[in-house]
Amino acid sequence: MTYREIQMANDDIHCHNKEKADVRFQDGGLRHAAGACCYQVVRAAKNKELSPEGRGFTYNHAPMVAWFHGKFVYEYLGGPSSEHEPPSAAFLCFSEDGIHWENPIEVFPSIDISSEPYRGPKREYIHTARIPCIVHHRMGFYTASSGRFLVMTFYGLSPDCHTAPNNGYGVGRAVREVYSDFSLSPIYWLRYNEPGGYNKENTDVFPFYKESEDEGFRQACRELLENRLVTQQWWEEERLDTAFFSRPDGRALSYYTLPDGRIMGVFKDSMTSISEDGGQNWTPIKKSVSIETASGKVWGQKTADGKYALVYNPTADSAHRWPLAVQTGDNGVDFDNLAAIVPETEPCRYEGRLKNLGPQYVRGITEANQSPDDMAMWVAYSVNKEDMWIARVPVPIKSVWNQDVHDRMEEMTEEKLRNTWNLYVPSWNQAQLSKTSDGCCGLCLRDCDPYNRTRAMRLFRPGSLVEIKAKLKVGQVKSSGIAIFLQDRHGQNITSAVIRPDGWVYMRNAGLDNKLCRYERNEDLHIGIKADAVENRVTVTASCAGEEGSKSGYAAASVYQLERILFTTKYSLPFQGLEANGRNGDIGNLPDADTKTEETVFWIVDLETETVYE
Repeated sequence: MTYREIQMANDDIHCHNKEKADVRFQDGGLRHAAGACCYQVVRAAKNKELSPEGRGFTYNHAPMVAWFHGKFVYEYLGGPSSEHEPPSAAFLCFSEDGIHWENPIEVFPSIDISSEPYRGPKREYIHTARIPCIVHHRMGFYTASSGRFLVMTFYGLSPDCHTAPNNGYGVGRAVREVYSDFSLSPIYWLRYNEPGGYNKENTDVFPFYKESEDEGFRQACRELLENRLVTQQWWEEERLDTAFFSRPDGRALSYYTLPDGRIMGVFKDSMTSISEDGGQNWTPIKKSVSIETASGKVWGQKTADGKYALVYNPTADSAHRWPLAVQTGDNGVDFDNLAAIVPETEPCRYEGRLKNLGPQYVRGITEANQSPDDMAMWVAYSVNKEDMWIARVPVPIKSVWNQDVHDRMEEMTEEKLRNTWNLYVPSWNQAQLSKTSDGCCGLCLRDCDPYNRTRAMRLFRPGSLVEIKAKLKVGQVKSSGIAIFLQDRHGQNITSAVIRPDGWVYMRNAGLDNKLCRYERNEDLHIGIKADAVENRVTVTASCAGEEGSKSGYAAASVYQLERILFTTKYSLPFQGLEANGRNGDIGNLPDADTKTEETVFWIVDLETETVYE
């Protein structure tokens, strides 16, 4: 046995991937999960008029997602600028398709509580009769057997920013019902954190759930409280209550049912545990060393095709939580084929303490809740503890496309588009099928975000000799220009075509621009790329309105095979790499982050790829 096999021998989960993430790159230099589409749910802004929640909160984190009565329901917490900073509140967003999201509504408000009962760390820092609570949650939703749908959070206390509100000394867990028309019930306390010092007598903000006049609501709460598997997710925040929890440790539990009926529990820090009786009892918690991650969350689930997926940050660097990747397996124990879900990360725009960089804190739809029937895995995640996102990954999950591409957008449906193209769509931007100025259909990419861009990537059959043909229509070009990149499995660009605001199409290689032809707005623009990865030669052609140009040269990089074509609304983004650190609150505010730019817009009308030789 190898040393790695010896170390893994007694683990609950075995990740067999031999390829590791290269954290110099935000996608880890990995292959991408085919058809993975990322949509921004909330874009933080200091400007209250642009801020989705209307308060200018730039610290947003801890997403939870569920599906209820034909809509996605998304919960997250927010605050002014830093972790553990009041005022702190929880919000809900709704969406019918996972792409277009309503503005968040406050579901659990910022509250103050009596400081007298507090008996936790830094007690000497408290000098007022009341203290603001900090919202915290590791679980968001519960669907009762009656169909009642509950949303909840925990109100913790942080005398200073370095004292976590989930250390066991908080106030209690609040709950309310989401009705079938998506209105909300009043807020109630579901549990008082009595071992931490708080009870009904000294916690006067909300009534206790038993005081509700709605028996159906009370029954749903009782059912939740009796579900030892589901409530195990609360351990961190209520850890002083040693009698309530089956498992006396483990942070941020994610769980799924194995083929033999046992429950696999996966926690932060690569920790795992197994229950053979539905969560009543658990094996001792231990580290599964091949889940290589730091303090970001791990999400595990059974997918709609009967397989299993693990989603996490495969990095030991908790300050830079990238990439966000998925591994798959057949039995819930053995996993392989690490693939990126999130292609890149926008820069952190607003300063604040404890803002780990990258896509993180991933959560999906639990077994206890309903799921959409679209044969996809949906996962919510936070980026830079600032923006809220959701990703849709079609199943079966794969990272290699074994066919040539013949995509005519006139024949494309939104469903097929989301199952075949990898889209990355900030909320100020757009990527969807729409009509061009002359009435034909195209995949329209729009962009007015100063620090992000829209991406549309298509995998094709890997090959060493490939030919690409694309037809575009350009509406308007701003910023650094529209870019088309031909890439290998690791994201190396061997050449690019760039459509710049000056009216020219360029072939860009090795830092040099070579003019190909002029383009006209709303006219057909044909781009062709021929690439030979053996001789390291590329040819890029462009033609529009009777003008044509071509340029041949050496490839910008030597690669083994080519397998993806990427269209973006900007040539590049500001990049915060491994030397940038958002933990100390000194990363700074980026200028004009709340100001929309002039719009870049273009349509991909047709795309054809041919792999001549593999």
